[in-house]
Amino acid sequence: MSGSALKKLGIDALANSPEKGVLVRLSPKQYLQIKKQLQPVLAALGDSGFWRSGGAGSFDPEHRFASKGTTKIDSGDVDVFLDTDKLKDNLGLPAEADDGAVRKALAKHMSEHYPTLQIGKNVHIGFPVGQEIEGLPAYFQVDLMTMQHAHEIGRHHEHDYSVQGTKYGGQDQQFAMASLVNTIPGHPPRTFQYNGFGGALQRRDTGEVVTRDIDKIAEIILGPGHTSDELGNVESIINAVGGIDSPRLAQFRDDMAKKYPELKEGSVDWFRSITQKLSI
Repeated sequence: MSGSALKKLGIDALANSPEKGVLVRLSPKQYLQIKKQLQPVLAALGDSGFWRSGGAGSFDPEHRFASKGTTKIDSGDVDVFLDTDKLKDNLGLPAEADDGAVRKALAKHMSEHYPTLQIGKNVHIGFPVGQEIEGLPAYFQVDLMTMQHAHEIGRHHEHDYSVQGTKYGGQDQQFAMASLVNTIPGHPPRTFQYNGFGGALQRRDTGEVVTRDIDKIAEIILGPGHTSDELGNVESIINAVGGIDSPRLAQFRDDMAKKYPELKEGSVDWFRSITQKLSI
């Protein structure tokens, strides 16, 4: 989530005249410091977390694409996926407690140590920078994305940010994934659907989860021998299906065109706009 969830607590970027604290972007070095300090706190609750998702996650030396490097130089927040089933016992909750109850209990616990706000599936905290800016404490935003199957879901958001000059971002990769899932060879169109934030390939008619394993999904949608390495960004997906004009990317092209409704889909200007203007 963009680094703005703590506004309701009066914590925001300095340019927005915050009242309680200043929200700052974090560097790769600061990401590692946050992980080193916060991971033991989370481990004590039962889950040290999946840290490798989103832009900040690409700073992690354990990231799937770490050897390729990342074009990201900073990030507005850190996404950490936490598994609700692993947290229940240490939060004093029964095994049958639902995800909502776990998030509420987690938010209460974290609020004893950090500025905290729960929104939807996320428990947002302000992690202290350890300094003041214009007389206000400075914070980094950390989003604790709390749900069942969290670590499997996190792998779906472990993106490859190594492509220099790309205009595609993580959301666009999810659009491309959905386009492939809706056109799996050997099945009628739209037999399946992709649930990115559920981290799952599902049957569209019943909602049944076929698999959450991103490597198995790669084999299903691209064919035997393919791996999730080919799903890391839009460019690798385009390459895996033979180019942007592949029929399997028709839905993706349409999704991109909707970002620029003033341009005619498929035109030279449309594609130039897509490749030159899309924000990362």
